[in-house]
Amino acid sequence: MEQFGVLTLGSRLKRLSDYLFAQVQEIYSVTGVPFSATYFPILRLLQMQGNMPVTEIAERLRLSHPAVSKQTVKMLKEGLLDKQLDKADQRLSVLQLSEFGAYAMSKAEPVLLEMQHLLERQLSFSSENFMTALEQLEQNTFSHEMAIQVVDRLVGTQIVKMNSTKHAKAFYHLNMVWLKRYFAEQINAYDLAILERPEEWALQHNGEVFLAVTASNEMIENLAEESVVGAVAIKWHDQQAEILKLAVADHCQGKGIGQKLLEYCIERAKHKGVNKVFLETAACLKAAQHLYEKNGFVTKVAPRSSDYERADVYMEKQLEGKERVQ
Repeated sequence: MEQFGVLTLGSRLKRLSDYLFAQVQEIYSVTGVPFSATYFPILRLLQMQGNMPVTEIAERLRLSHPAVSKQTVKMLKEGLLDKQLDKADQRLSVLQLSEFGAYAMSKAEPVLLEMQHLLERQLSFSSENFMTALEQLEQNTFSHEMAIQVVDRLVGTQIVKMNSTKHAKAFYHLNMVWLKRYFAEQINAYDLAILERPEEWALQHNGEVFLAVTASNEMIENLAEESVVGAVAIKWHDQQAEILKLAVADHCQGKGIGQKLLEYCIERAKHKGVNKVFLETAACLKAAQHLYEKNGFVTKVAPRSSDYERADVYMEKQLEGKERVQ
């Protein structure tokens, strides 16, 4: 449809709307939010503004009176709303959230926050042309399943050792995303050796690869399938450990996954009995440097030249090694 320009504007907006409604409904279903996605504007308005007649709800939401009336009848039947006479004018009826409606909105709140986060990321681009902006929004929206991404952000994670083809593919993908974003012209043979053949790399270089995978919690009791949302590798050098290829999925940034992976590596190094953990990074990756500094890594003069052109910062953390454990 894009080739026809503004002549298909309505169809494209409807396609986008239908897709988002379907994704939101799937998210509500998985997380146990007990209402239809189409009810949200009315529920949020009444939650924020208190009781209100149908005519005012329609005016505030800029919807037709019949459409709002039809929706609220359904919501009353489902126990989400209560109806009572207006105290100021006994001839009018007003609607308000029922006890169940208030509970439903409180249950939805963490889900809504994660949805808002992801949608704001999808909209974080600038364009002076509306149709160009619409095309970018469509690309951002349709290229990922928002339902999966929201669930990934809602559930907890656990660290597991790489043990499947799916893990290996995820390890490659997570790292290649940021390599292509920041250093597309500097991806070299050392990168590909570990990313394309991590099991072989681990055997040849005394290394290990770990993944952060989603784990069920009280909000989502039964995950159909785990998602890989973070990855890291450790290379053992006798009494030293090297951390490399730390990456977190874009849609899970800000959830503490990088911190969790880094802490896991440090604790594993301690139990291995090593006395120092080191890593290389790039000065342009400010967030990564901040994470390492927060965890006690100190910038030092590199003891050798790096295998990576982009690596211009060397950092290390001294450990008090424990009894060596394999």
